Formats: sequence, structure tokens, C-alpha cells
Amino acid sequence: MKFLFKPRQPQLVAGDDIKLRYLGPSDAEAFRTHIHELHFEDFRDRFNGLVSDEWLDRYIARSLNQAIVIGAFADDHLVAVAELHTGGRIAAGQGESAFSVASDWRHKGLGTMLLKVLLRAASENDVATIIVETGAQNHAMKALARRFGARMQFAGDQSIGRINVADGLRLAARKMESAKFLAPAAVAEKTPSVSAPLI
Repeated sequence: MKFLFKPRQPQLVAGDDIKLRYLGPSDAEAFRTHIHELHFEDFRDRFNGLVSDEWLDRYIARSLNQAIVIGAFADDHLVAVAELHTGGRIAAGQGESAFSVASDWRHKGLGTMLLKVLLRAASENDVATIIVETGAQNHAMKALARRFGARMQFAGDQSIGRINVADGLRLAARKMESAKFLAPAAVAEKTPSVSAPLI
């Protein structure tokens, strides 16, 4: 089994409200809480259906131990997660992605920021293609994948696309490197400090 390594410079401040960092086994409770805070439709889109708490706990443990997992925090609260999985049934040179964004933080650019970071992590782990698999009704995820070059195709009730990592990085480089994120009113205005940027 190949374990992915985390690229250097593991933190990023995105605007005034968001901090990105890599997640590890000690973040299991925060990850679990984040998933349970998703609205029903967003939970269903993330897992293409409903799953039990026992299944979710096993999934979180496996992801935090074997995959690259990047979390977006608003005032120390986990509001979005991106994952890159390899090995097993996934072909060599490919990685399977997964994203979840807190319902109140959707459509604020977090998915775009996380995908940029995931592309870099893929490149540094010799992953040439990122697979995006989502429910056919998850229009936001499909639009995000297309923004970075994926051609989405239907497979039953799923929509599957592949992002060429090199092409995705070139597309990301053409976009503005800084973005402002508008925080919901309930989020404090405190700006977290970090030691080094991720991108």
C-alpha cells in the first residue's frame, strides 16, 4: 500500500476568515462533526446516499491515516474538507477526490481553493489524474470539476470526470491567486495566524 505524503508548507490563510491545513488522525472528531453538520441534501451528495455512523467512523479513520486530507477552518471550526485517495481499486497514477463544504459556506470559493491545493498535492505524489465522482444532482461539484478541465460523463446515477493534474495546475495559475471569502454572520472576525503558506 502506498501512503501519500504531505507537500511542504502545510498551511494557508485564505482571505481574513479561512485557514487551510492538513488533517491527521487527531482531527477525527472535528471531521466527524463537520460531516454531521451537513444538511441532508449535502450529506447525500457527499456520500451518494446515506451511510451509518459505524461506516462513517471507519471511513474517517481510513482517510486520515492513508489519504491526503485538507481542512478549511473558520475560527478553528472545520467548514470544508478535500480528500485525495490512492491505491486499492484505483489505478496507478490516479487519485480519487472527495469534497464536503458546510452548507452555510457553499458558493463562497472554498471548493475552488481546496481543489487548487489538491492538484498540487497530487502533482507532488506522482498522481497524474484526479477522478471526480459525484451524484448526477450535485451540480456544484460538477461545475467545479469542469472549471479545472474535467469532462463529466454519466454512469448510472453517478457523474464521473477526470482532471489532468498538469492541465488543472495550468488553469489554476491563470486564475486570481487571492480571493475574498464572505463569512456568515455567526463566524467571528478573528484572523488566525499561521506559520507558512500552502500555495
